[in-house]
Amino acid sequence: MSSKEIGATSATQAAPKDEVKFAERLGDFVRANRVALVVVGSLMLAAVIGLGVYSVVSSDRLQKSTVALEALEAGFADWNALEGEARTAKGGELVAEADAVAAKYGKLYAAGRASMIKAELLFAMSDLPGSEKAYLAAAASNPGSHLAPVALANAASVAEDRGDNEAALSYLARVEAEYPSAPGIGRVTLSIGRIYENTKRYGEAMEAYTRLIATGAESDWTKIAHARIILLKSQGLAD
Repeated sequence: MSSKEIGATSATQAAPKDEVKFAERLGDFVRANRVALVVVGSLMLAAVIGLGVYSVVSSDRLQKSTVALEALEAGFADWNALEGEARTAKGGELVAEADAVAAKYGKLYAAGRASMIKAELLFAMSDLPGSEKAYLAAAASNPGSHLAPVALANAASVAEDRGDNEAALSYLARVEAEYPSAPGIGRVTLSIGRIYENTKRYGEAMEAYTRLIATGAESDWTKIAHARIILLKSQGLAD
C-alpha cells in the first residue's frame, strides 16, 4: 500500500478527540431537551398501546356483531316457518331486534345485513315504505359491501310496487353508476328499460336496451333487450 493510500484512509477516520467532542455535544443536547424527548417517547409509546387497544376492541366488536347477526338470522329463519298471528307477533320482535343490531354496529357488515332482514320482514308485512327505507339504510350503512347494489335494486322493486316509478329509476340508475361491475348489472339495466317502456317512454327504453347490448355481454338480459328493440321497432314505437 502506498503512502498516498494510507493518508487517504486516515483522513476519513475521526480523531479520538473529535469523538469525545461529539459525545459531549450529544450529552448536552439530551440534557437540554430531556423533557421534550420524554414527551416524544411517551407519545410514541401511547400510540403503540393505542393501536394495540384499537385492534383488540375492533376484533371484539366484530366478533360480537357476528354473534348478534347469527342470532337474528336464526330468528328470521324460524319466522319464515310461522303462520298467522304467531308470524305477525314474531315479525314485530325481529324488526326491533334488527333495529338494535343496525344501531349498535354502524358500518359493520352485520348492520347492513340486519337492515336487509328488516326490509324483508316489513315487505312481507305489507309495509312497503318501511321496507324501501330499510333497503336504502342497508345500502348506506356499508356502500362498499356486496349488499349495497342488491339493497338498492330491491328498494327499486319496492318503489315500483308502490307505484313510484321515478324513485325506482333513481335507485337503479345509482346501481348502474356506482356498481357497474356488480353481478346481475345486466338485469338492472334491463329493468330500467322495462320501466321506461311500461310508462310509454319508448325513446328512453330504447336507450337503456341499446346500452345493455353495447356492453357485449352474452346473457339472457341482452337477449331480452334485443327482442324488445325488435318489437318496439316493429310496432312503430321507436326508430
